[in-house]
Amino acid sequence: MNKTLILSADAFLKMKRLRLLKVLCCSNCYDFTYLSNELRLLKWTGYPLKSLPSNFQPENLVALLLSYSNIEQLWKEKIPLYKLKVLNLKGSENLIKAPDLTTAPNLEILVLKGCTRLVDVHPSVGNLSSLVLLNLKDCRNLVSVPGSIGGCKSLKSLNLSGCYKVEYLPENLQQLEFLKELDLSKTALRKPPSFISQLKNLQALSFNGSKAIQRGRTNSMPSMLPSLLGLSSLQMLDLCDCNLFNIPSDICCLYSLKELDLSGNNFTSIPSSLFNLVYLGLSSCKELKSLPELSKVHNSVGWSTFIGIHCYRLAENIDALTLLKKHLKVFGNSGKMFDFILPGSEIPEWFSQQRGDSSIKIDLPLEVWNDNQWMGVAFCCIFVSDDASRVEELVLRAVSGLSNFKGRNPREFMRVIWTFPPGEPVMKDHIFISYFSRDEKYRNSWTTDWLDQECDELELSFVRGFALDSVKVKKCGVRLVYERDLEEMEQIQELHSSQCCENFEDIQQHSADDGSIGNGSLIKRKRNIYEEMDEGPQPKRIL
Repeated sequence: MNKTLILSADAFLKMKRLRLLKVLCCSNCYDFTYLSNELRLLKWTGYPLKSLPSNFQPENLVALLLSYSNIEQLWKEKIPLYKLKVLNLKGSENLIKAPDLTTAPNLEILVLKGCTRLVDVHPSVGNLSSLVLLNLKDCRNLVSVPGSIGGCKSLKSLNLSGCYKVEYLPENLQQLEFLKELDLSKTALRKPPSFISQLKNLQALSFNGSKAIQRGRTNSMPSMLPSLLGLSSLQMLDLCDCNLFNIPSDICCLYSLKELDLSGNNFTSIPSSLFNLVYLGLSSCKELKSLPELSKVHNSVGWSTFIGIHCYRLAENIDALTLLKKHLKVFGNSGKMFDFILPGSEIPEWFSQQRGDSSIKIDLPLEVWNDNQWMGVAFCCIFVSDDASRVEELVLRAVSGLSNFKGRNPREFMRVIWTFPPGEPVMKDHIFISYFSRDEKYRNSWTTDWLDQECDELELSFVRGFALDSVKVKKCGVRLVYERDLEEMEQIQELHSSQCCENFEDIQQHSADDGSIGNGSLIKRKRNIYEEMDEGPQPKRIL
């Protein structure tokens, strides 16, 4: 039911026993002076006043969510807040004084993301022994992190990304033995923290654009990264735009590493061990010339992703069909799904079904479900993106036609979502290829439909995402992949390789103006389970 509620001071006065209150962007409540002292949850996006009502006693509050509020100071006196567990002031740009949390010892989540006038964090944060998440992202005027932070013994996630004035970190951060996520992107750190290797439980680490690593770097200087050898639990590492000329050898010893983003650096090659990752970002690595041979080290099932946007030198030495062939030979029958992006303006002839549009539909042979030679399905498209001012998305949607006694019943069985961060345009043609294995299909939640009903049609479409994107898909192609196709690919590759240099000359000509090329990568949408407590679910990579 859709209802409009006109809030007034009188309306609040009648709500003596109100325990849950959610208000979304109501900006006309400037005259109210009362909130129920029974409130357990107060969520008011765009709260219009500079402070909470003076007579409000929030002793029963468990969650206080005031995103994008006009709050300047929450409270001036110490108020008992022993039940408070979540405090979110995200985007409250007028907040000039961080709250004193001395009387909130049970606080678990503190989000001050985007509080751009905030200069410091109250030292009482060090007394929060139950604090799990501290998010200070984009607090661009924050000067320092309180030295007391070492007292947050339960802290699992610390985000300082975009804190441009933070030059030093307290050494007692090494005491945070349960820390799992540490984001030091775009800070002013004068040197990389030496204690990083002591964070044994760290799973995600980001130095994206770190000045501490960039400072004074040249091709002849050694890596400025701290030792990573002790990070046996590390699964995600972001070293984008760190001016690296060589990949530190420590990375190859991170055996738990699944996602690595090296976009915007200056190395010319990468070690073969890095191809055992689920995700490898190499966009705008303009000096990169070659990729190592793939090797099947383990049989884990999942996505294997390589992103090479703006890697024009690499495209001169390896084309999309060659990379697809290598992946199929190594991973084709292992149940792995993989996808990759490279510069390119033509769909390889091997894709037997092609169309100059953003969608394509093919008939499925009736015997395909019982054919042991059938390996999976390969999709591709040629796309560009001409708007760098907002988040954009490229969404691959696959639908099967299921025939039953009621007629056709189309069912979506796969959706892949890629996001373009603002300021990272893809102005020149790129080719996106995705392979969906047969084995993965049988593990899908639609197993009953696939096996018990007759699927006679497959439709592939690149559709608009959740964002108002400007990604344009020029053409697309699809092919059912059989084991015999690997031999055919060898023959087509010989012909295709002779055309590769000619196609690359066209690509290189279009990309001659470096000013039109972004320096970032196309990255998967991620969700920090702690960070955005007041937002709805984000799209997943596969649904």
